[in-house]
Amino acid sequence: MTPTFETASFPILSVSILIPFVAALIVFALNEKVAKPISIVASGIVLAISSYLMLVYDPKDYKIQFYEKYEWIPQFGISYEVGVDALSLTMVWLTALAFFVSFIWSTNIQNRVKEYFISFLILEAACIGVFVAWDLVAFYVFWEVMLIPMFLIIGIWGYAERLYAATKFFIYTFFGSLFLLIGVVGMYIYNFYSNKVLSTSYFDLLNVDLPHNLEIVFFLLLALGFAVKVPMWPFHTWLPAAHVQAPTAGSVILAAVLLKMGTYGFVRFNLPWFPEASKVFMPVMFTLGVIAIIYTAMMAIAQTHIKRLIAYSSVSHMGFVTIGTFALNMEGVNGAIITMISHGLTSGALFLAAGFIYERLHSYEMKDLGGMAKFVPVFATLFMISVMASAGLPGLSGFVGEFLALLGTFKVSILTAVLAGLSLVVGAAYTLWLYKKTMFEEELLSEERLKEYSHIKDLNSAELWSFLPLVIFMFVIGTYPNWWVNLINSTSAFVLHKIVGG
Repeated sequence: MTPTFETASFPILSVSILIPFVAALIVFALNEKVAKPISIVASGIVLAISSYLMLVYDPKDYKIQFYEKYEWIPQFGISYEVGVDALSLTMVWLTALAFFVSFIWSTNIQNRVKEYFISFLILEAACIGVFVAWDLVAFYVFWEVMLIPMFLIIGIWGYAERLYAATKFFIYTFFGSLFLLIGVVGMYIYNFYSNKVLSTSYFDLLNVDLPHNLEIVFFLLLALGFAVKVPMWPFHTWLPAAHVQAPTAGSVILAAVLLKMGTYGFVRFNLPWFPEASKVFMPVMFTLGVIAIIYTAMMAIAQTHIKRLIAYSSVSHMGFVTIGTFALNMEGVNGAIITMISHGLTSGALFLAAGFIYERLHSYEMKDLGGMAKFVPVFATLFMISVMASAGLPGLSGFVGEFLALLGTFKVSILTAVLAGLSLVVGAAYTLWLYKKTMFEEELLSEERLKEYSHIKDLNSAELWSFLPLVIFMFVIGTYPNWWVNLINSTSAFVLHKIVGG
């Protein structure tokens, strides 16, 4: 299955990468008063571009659309090569939406405002670059650049133990990146010796005919790099610390975008590059996925800290992406991709909810909370929808992805599907527990706490417009999933073509 390339008449993807970067330079040159509006406008333009590309994208046949390629270091076969298929495009759109929401939410930032928005703008440019790059050098550069601003966001604007969390995040993800680099360089060298071609293009390396043992080795190298980023069990321990210490917008981006880079890597690279190794490691990936789903769901239900609970729930949801991906069939991969999108929406909204609660009551501990629904009804409604979407309620986005992932898994491993499916009960338990402990139990409040709650203000305009886009698309995907499935079908078929054909 050879893809075709639809060259862009206008370098719209490069522009999407440059807009946040140029905005960061403008913010750096001007005073902090313009940092917020410039960042919101820049991210809004990128969101508008990605939404337009989603609407005009042709999903019928697999082809790389809005494609650009320019020579970069030709003597080593390195180019600047960008384009999108449905997987790339949905991730770019999710990235743009998450950053737009985060910038609106961040209008109350007062500490080192310029540096804050510059860090987020550079991070946005790097994240978009990861999802649109087809040259492996460009991909790896964007992948590594992303670490620096996120390290700063956690380390400077986080909470009491922010330096520990930022350092742990950096060490874990950089460690994984080294294995990714070794795998890519190994593919590059083997391609040269076997085909006498120097190229770092994804599609040239896709056609490398690897011996079985070497395919296993390269699969493991890339899988380790991606597993840390997901993060898969047992590489997940950096995530709760990072989420707990990160500022609200940092947690939104971490959950909605950065975690998707690992699962994106599995779908983009491991399945089409290493089809036989993917079959070999299917039982292993199923086992790790089920452990992640069940173990971290049990960890989540034991938490009293809101952000730590949501962090563990993220690892559990990424387990569904893992088993869907390695079901190695259309239903599973479609479910994995839609779960990636849905989790970006729901986890982003849940972290916004945690930020809202903290800004009003200055605590993330559920023992200090409760009974808020009566005093903040708009927030309570949007929070409830987000909780239900995360729990997989039919009609909302979470149900669609998890149903397809389980359906695909059921076709190849009934035991894995049953174990993962039963864990949905635990998922519903910890999300409902979270909502009950924060929104209800008004009768347990003291007179002093009731008096304090009576002065709490509901969502302001910035907070409302942060929540609404995420909640709206939870309904859009949940009630009209067919459009999204049709969008990604040809991409899933391409990802699986060597596995199905082989």
